[in-house]
Amino acid sequence: MRAATPQRQANAAKRLGLGRVIAYGAGDFAFNLSFTFASLFLLYFYTDVLEIPAGTAGLIIMVALIWEGITDPVIGMIANRTRSRWGRYRPYLLFGSVPLAVSVAAMFLPLGLTGGALVAYCFATHLVYRTVFTFVNIPYIALSAQMTQDSDTRGQLAAARMLFAISCGLLLASLTLPLAKALGGGQTGFFLVSIFYSALAAAILLLTFATTSEEVTEATADHPSLGDMIATLRVNRAFLLLFAATAAGATGYTMSGKALIYYLKYWVGSEEFVTLGLVVTLGASALAMIPWMIVARRRNKRFVWLAGAGLNMLAYLFILALAPRGGAALWFPLVLIGIGNSAFILTFWSMLPDTVEYGEWKTGTRAEGAIFGLIAFSQKVALGIGTGLIGLIMGWIGYVPNQPQTPGTLHGIVLLYGAGPLLLFAASVAVIWFYPLSGDTHRRMVRIIDRRRARAAAAAEAAE
Repeated sequence: MRAATPQRQANAAKRLGLGRVIAYGAGDFAFNLSFTFASLFLLYFYTDVLEIPAGTAGLIIMVALIWEGITDPVIGMIANRTRSRWGRYRPYLLFGSVPLAVSVAAMFLPLGLTGGALVAYCFATHLVYRTVFTFVNIPYIALSAQMTQDSDTRGQLAAARMLFAISCGLLLASLTLPLAKALGGGQTGFFLVSIFYSALAAAILLLTFATTSEEVTEATADHPSLGDMIATLRVNRAFLLLFAATAAGATGYTMSGKALIYYLKYWVGSEEFVTLGLVVTLGASALAMIPWMIVARRRNKRFVWLAGAGLNMLAYLFILALAPRGGAALWFPLVLIGIGNSAFILTFWSMLPDTVEYGEWKTGTRAEGAIFGLIAFSQKVALGIGTGLIGLIMGWIGYVPNQPQTPGTLHGIVLLYGAGPLLLFAASVAVIWFYPLSGDTHRRMVRIIDRRRARAAAAAEAAE
């Protein structure tokens, strides 16, 4: 049995320097060069560029995302048991960055296919992308729990991730449609954009691999069994509540982002407003991230979740009541939605590593790979359901791409954008209200865990 050294324990407890925090957070910029690209524009690419029926396009994305969600916890458990000279999770960044880039470009490859062949190709390439993405992304997410055990530092890691993610989203929102048009438009324009984004992502992921390290070491080198990890999850109340709240919030977040494009293009009546609306929403998210982080440190993460979801709900009520087409009545709720979204994505990612220690405190088993995999499963299934619902409902209300919509279809788009996210964020509030961890509670648990590890280390030395 191999005990953790005192130096490694000290490294795990200490706060990370700004350089390490930035290096880790930059990885999320890389992942969002494909994830946000697909989240914002893939359904639009399928429906308004390839002109695949909206219901079919939504189902392609929904099935692929649910598949990714199913593989997430499996990859999490595999990564949890990985041992290498580079650590447990970092090797996946090293060896997965280039295959991920290739899979992104393949989704937009212009082959001139039509009909069933086009649908089959879109489904196959999207499925491949989602599989490769989870092999690289889940270990990256779990890496934050191995870099430090300090809860405030984990909040900084989550904030860095989200700042890079939102910055990437802001960049993609402002550049993608104009850049695709400048590069030839249609399938060719999107393909060239995908090559640029995916090559840049691969380079950043390799840089993240080279500039991060894993410091948290268990008391022994024993691998937790599948049964141990499942037993840990069953009694991990903090994780179970976060899992449910994330599923609801992520579904609402997804529906909102997808429906906004159609709301602006058809209800507002301006395709140019699509880029501006996405920039306003994501820009508000970016500006709100650091203030939310300060509030989380002064109050707690649960409070930030509740406050952000409250702003989202207020904005969607505003949209349902007024159905604005321009001016301050349009941009005000979009700013509120951006601020609320910032709170949501900050809190669920910064809460998640804390639930790892909650489970270890309860059972003695550390299972961050399974925990991060399952929360990603919750997120991906939510994204899939949210996207699928958008596609199916758009087909049901009579949506026809690139054509004037009927009054009934237009009012359906307004209802879709306002009511769905409103109800789902309200559900997340109802669940996260009972979340049990605060910063002080987590610090007490970490001290208990450290004492257990010290006793285990002493026992191992005595046995030798």
